[in-house]
Order: sequence, then C-alpha cells, then structure tokens
Amino acid sequence: MRKILFTILFAVSCQAFAAESVDETRQRIPLFATLFHDIGWNTLGVLTYGYGLPWVAAAGGTYGFIESGIDWKWNRFCVRHETASTIATLPGGIIGSFAPFAVPLAMYYGSDNHDIQFDGLAMGQAALLGWGYTSVIKAFTGRIPPHVREAADGDEDFQDDYSDGFRFGFWRGGIFNGWPSGHTATATAMAVTLATLHPDNNYILAGAIGYSVMVGVSMSFMAHWASDIFAGAITGFLIGRTVGNNFKKLRDGESPDHISFFASPNAAGLLVTF
Repeated sequence: MRKILFTILFAVSCQAFAAESVDETRQRIPLFATLFHDIGWNTLGVLTYGYGLPWVAAAGGTYGFIESGIDWKWNRFCVRHETASTIATLPGGIIGSFAPFAVPLAMYYGSDNHDIQFDGLAMGQAALLGWGYTSVIKAFTGRIPPHVREAADGDEDFQDDYSDGFRFGFWRGGIFNGWPSGHTATATAMAVTLATLHPDNNYILAGAIGYSVMVGVSMSFMAHWASDIFAGAITGFLIGRTVGNNFKKLRDGESPDHISFFASPNAAGLLVTF
C-alpha cells in the first residue's frame, strides 16, 4: 500500500513539475517559490514556537497516558473489538494518506482563484513539514506500534502492557510506525494552517477541527497508541500556526519575522536573518 502511495505521489509531483512551465499562461501564482516560501525558517520556527513548551507538553502528556494506563486500556478496547477497529481505521488511513498531496494540488490546479491557489500551497508546505517532522522523530524514538490485530489473534508477545515500548536510537523502528502519529500531525498542520489564514471564518474553523479529529480518532483504533495521537496533534498545531502565520504575512505584504528563539542542551539564544 505504501509503495502504491509513493508511486502515485511521485507521478503527481512529476506532473506538477511539468505544469510549472505553463504557470505564466494560466496566470497562476508561482508554484515552487510559494510552496517552499521560508520553509527553512518555518522548520526552525516549529521548534521554537511557544519557547518549546508545547514539545514538553507532548512528551509529558505521553508519559501521563502511559503511566495512567490510558494507552493500554484503549488498546485492550480495540483488541476486544478488532473487526470494528479495522473498519474505524480506514477513513483516517485512506483520507489521511491521500489528502496531504491531493488537496493542495487540487486547490492549486483546480482553481483560477489566486487566494485558493495560495491557501493550497500553504497547506502543501504544512503537509511536507508534518511528514518530515514526524518521520525524523519516529526514526529516533522507535516506539512499538499497538499491534491490535496480532493481539486479537492471540499472539503472546502482545498480551501484557508494552505501551512504554520505546526503542530510542536511530532507525530502530523505521519512520512509518510509532510516536508521534504522522497522519494526525499532517492533518492537523494542514487544518490549522488554513484556519490561521482565515481566522474569522467559522466554517473553515469547524471543518478544520472536524477533519483533524476524524483522522486522529480513526488512526487510534489500530495504527497508533492514544498518546501518539495526542503528540501528533500538538506537532501539527505547532506546524500549522508557524506556517499559517508566515504565509499570512506573505499574503498581506508584511515582512516575515526572521528572529526566533532557539534552545539546545548546551546553548540558548536568538536566530537572526539579515
């Protein structure tokens, strides 16, 4: 399934690249210049948003989910209702896999309205950062997935609580499974980006919340622990707010902020762009 998705994504990307040459005749806003606008600073801005405290909340909340037994109890519920859990996972899995590239491309190539094209490309960058951030984090956290189907089939390896099964290191669990949920983060990032660009539109806000919740809850039934969803939602919110605010300044002709706070185990300070 993943190979099919990547093949489709590659084909669509090639089509998008070829279509770039006719942007001028179609009077579309620049594709790649807009899609990758300030992406380096936005990547850093996600880390420093709220002085990094949301990342602490994501990690602390995950610890709370594990220690309180919420992760394990939800897993056991899904195991007891394995057939229903399989069905419930499908909406988030299918929509959450295709929407991140299908929606931005549809908005860009399917409309002659520059505002819609712009929103689509902003959401496209949010999707790229959502996938990139969660893939990198998963590569280092290596959390064991919930294995609902195997547990329901009686596999003895998945009958005792293993919700704390992180394999810290590099590439010990790959980038497709684990903490945080990539589907949830990407869906939330796109939704929050759009809501940030249109803060006074209650319909967009309601749709953004509904879409994010649908994908997150759906993925919690089989693909992820509940705390993966929690951390993914926070990750997506940080990306969405960072990208949305930056693109809003671009849209409104304001100068972007190129000064941001940074922190590391050995230093802290300000990053400045000249």
